[in-house]
This record gives sequence, C-alpha cells and structure tokens, in this order.
Amino acid sequence: MFDPAGPAHSAEAPRRSDAAAAVSRLDGKPSETWPRLTPPVRLSLEHLLANYSAPITLTDLAAITGRTAFQLIRAFRKELGVTPHAMLIRIRIRHAKSLLARGEPIAGVAVDLGFVDQTHFGRHFKRIQNETPGRFRSAILAAGSLGSPSAFETLRAG
Repeated sequence: MFDPAGPAHSAEAPRRSDAAAAVSRLDGKPSETWPRLTPPVRLSLEHLLANYSAPITLTDLAAITGRTAFQLIRAFRKELGVTPHAMLIRIRIRHAKSLLARGEPIAGVAVDLGFVDQTHFGRHFKRIQNETPGRFRSAILAAGSLGSPSAFETLRAG
C-alpha cells in the first residue's frame, strides 16, 4: 500500500493509485491518519478537507504553511504523489460520490463542491471514476432500489 515515507514515484499509474489510497484514508484527521507527513503537507490537507467546496489557491495553502508554492508542490509530490490541486479534486470527487448516491442533481453537486460548471465536474469525475456522474448515480440508485449492498461498496471503492 502507500507509504508516505517511501521514495518518489516516477510512473503516472502508481501516482494515481497512491492518491486514491490517500484520499480513501481521509476519514480521520490527517494528523492522526498520517503521522509521517511533514507539517506543511498535513496543514494543507487539513485546510483542503475543511474547505473543499471553497475556491482554494496554491497561494492560500502556501500562506497557511509558511512555504512557497513551489516548495509545497514538491512536498506534496514527494509525500503523496500528486499536487495539492489534484488532491483537492480527488477530495471533491469523493464527496460528490456520496451526494450523487443520495440522488442529488449533478449540476447542483458540481456547483456545491466548487466546480465551475457541470462539464468541468463531469470531466474530472470521469477521469477519476472511469464513468460519468450520471452513470454512477444511476448505477448506485438502481442498486439501492434493489436492496443490494453493492451500492455502499461502490461508494467506498474510491
């Protein structure tokens, strides 16, 4: 599994799986879940988790952590395999999955989570989940109406 203290990754596929693993462990506070993260990365993650629906800039994160934008990007890539923006998108998509599973309208989910519009949201969702938000929502709602536990398993999968 993902080891934040491990070496930096060079291939795109491991980075994506590392980021997915990192986001899947965001149930607790990063300070409790990831004790080996450096303080700037931990502070940034806490801010991203608390404010994921607001517009967050790299300048904001740099000011919070006392690092330059470039130092923060390097630290994120080294420790998590992704940039702060990529992590923010993954956090937003994770929250989107739970909202879509409740039957929320796609356009509303997009706006509520800080995406510019439904197209922007759909593009990121499909890149990360390998299916459109509409298909994801339909599959979850259909599985839920049949009483299948797979609806909840699907939510935990990413």
